Formats: sequence, structure tokens, C-alpha cells
Amino acid sequence: MSLLKNKKWPVTILLFTMVLGFSSCATLLGGKRNTLNIQSGQPDSAMVFLDGVYLGQAPFKLHISKYKLQHRSMIEIKKEGFETFYHEVLRSPHIGYVVADIITGVIPLIVDVADGNIYRPNTRKIEYKLVPVQKAENNQQSETTTK
Repeated sequence: MSLLKNKKWPVTILLFTMVLGFSSCATLLGGKRNTLNIQSGQPDSAMVFLDGVYLGQAPFKLHISKYKLQHRSMIEIKKEGFETFYHEVLRSPHIGYVVADIITGVIPLIVDVADGNIYRPNTRKIEYKLVPVQKAENNQQSETTTK
């Protein structure tokens, strides 16, 4: 039986072509998690929250689902007696994946952008220094009196 006479052969070629065409670098190589590294800061053992959900006490390194660490997610670092430290997560396209997608064709780039896999947090290491509440209040009072 000839390969061309086999009716399954064209379907197999079509499926293989579609898999190659729709596979994209960030989707295949990017993984399902991003690393969030909260560095040791002042004071030690501050509580870390992501969008209001408690993650743990600093310092730590956490592999978190890329779907939980979104653009404009808010990281809060808190400790009693100190002002809360806020860090807004910004995500941007990963240049390596963009270049690889362009080299392999436009379709992989479209797939990566559509499913969001091409975006990575621009800050993975966060250092913090919390200001004591009393000191923060004194600074606000001195600014008010100087105005």
C-alpha cells in the first residue's frame, strides 16, 4: 500500500504542521511558575502578602503560578509597629521569547501573547526596608509644620 493512498497520512501531516505552527517558545519553555524572591530586609521576619493572600515571612524564595502573579498584582510586606511596604508587580514581554517567536514565525508570537506566556515579572527580587510608625508620624508632622 502506497503512503499517498493511505487516507490517514494527509491528516497526520496536517496535525503535525499545526502542532509545529502553534507551539511557541514561551509556552513550551517558560514553565508554569515564576520565582518571587523576597530578600532579607529591615526588619527581619516581616509578613508577605500577594493580593491580600499571606505567603509567608521574609526572607524566602517562592515559585508561584504565573497565573497568580499577574500584571499589577500587589505585594505587601508588613510588620507590627512599621509602615506597610507596597510593591506593584509589573509584567513585560520577555525579549528572548519574542526574538525566538519571530525567528520561528509570527504564529508562535501570536499564541504566546494570546495565552500570556510571553510576559514575565520585571522584578523577581524584592528588597524592603520598613519605616517604624513613630518615625513616619514624626516625618509627616514635620512636613506639615514646614508648609
